[in-house]
Amino acid sequence: MRTCCSILILAPLLAGLLLVSPTSRAADDDANPTAGSSNDQIKTLITQLGDGEYARREDAARRLRAIGKPALPALKEALKSDDAEIASRAQTLIKRIDVRPVPGPNPAAGDGVLQRTRMRLSVVNGDKVIEVTEAGRQIKISEGAQGIKMTVSGLLDGKPDTEEFNASDAEQLKADNPEAYALYEQWSSGGPGLMFRGRIGGGGVQINGGQIQINGGGGGGGGAFILPQALPMPIVPDELDLLRARLDKQMRQNKLKDADRDAVNQAVEKLAQARGAGNLAGGMDKYSDQCDDLRKTLEQFKLDPGDLLPPPAKTRLGVSIAAEEKRLFVMKVAEKSRAERIGLKTGDQIRKVDGKEMTTVGELRQAVSAREKGLVVEITRDGDDLKLEEK
Repeated sequence: MRTCCSILILAPLLAGLLLVSPTSRAADDDANPTAGSSNDQIKTLITQLGDGEYARREDAARRLRAIGKPALPALKEALKSDDAEIASRAQTLIKRIDVRPVPGPNPAAGDGVLQRTRMRLSVVNGDKVIEVTEAGRQIKISEGAQGIKMTVSGLLDGKPDTEEFNASDAEQLKADNPEAYALYEQWSSGGPGLMFRGRIGGGGVQINGGQIQINGGGGGGGGAFILPQALPMPIVPDELDLLRARLDKQMRQNKLKDADRDAVNQAVEKLAQARGAGNLAGGMDKYSDQCDDLRKTLEQFKLDPGDLLPPPAKTRLGVSIAAEEKRLFVMKVAEKSRAERIGLKTGDQIRKVDGKEMTTVGELRQAVSAREKGLVVEITRDGDDLKLEEK
């Protein structure tokens, strides 16, 4: 039986040696997509966008994407095509080539296993490097004197894909590709990632699930410090580090003078010292006063802290808050504060303010800032739900 089969397929095989099939030619084009990307070839592929077979339409679209910007003039002309399929696919391709989309998460990467977020920060040849794994998507951001380079691997149009984005600075990245900039902004500073400060020669800081690992430099080893998995360590950025990152970015954008930058940084450091003394007698009041002083400094230089500072004195609640799994717990109540007048106590869980659910410190600050008087706070205390009203 095997001999018969070999004889039957011999002729097609010989023919295949003499003829180049469309599939093999496509493979050659994939190896070097811009080679032979003449106007005639591009026009042929655009015509193929309206082919009766779905596979051939997809193949043409894939090859035009690989050709990239040289295909744009013909694709823009194809928008006028009487064939609705060609015009529609040309429009999609123009968007795909002009502003490359960012690959999204890839749930299948974990074979059904929940993917934990991992983040690694390091310095490589003077460049800050951030590597992130989230939901099966890989993100790498390198930023230094040569600009920004970001590589994202994930799912695009339902298929695994990798895209690279380059820009001289954040503003150029934002102008070229807002979606890529949003991802850069999320992880580079002020997002759910951690603020990286100082230099780590040859090593880095790695967050892996519930562990934080600090890698030493090369040569002498340096060792590593790992928090045991038994002690859960949520990846929560320090607010002062996020504030420093936010202000540093604004100061660079506003081109503040070195003396002005020093004034802002000194005000932030004073706030950090006041927060460090928060558990001492009068420490919370000192921290609140320092927040107000910092706000005045920021207003002087037209800098915006966002919701990374407590509200101004006239609306401040006057509590220390611990956030745990979208729940807010009162850790401390300042004397003669708004919180004390309302009736808040240590251990209370703040569930709602003026009817709105509170799940983050930022939401709480916004809600408190929005109303100077008559605040209504719904809490849970010792298992009982209570409603407290500001008189």
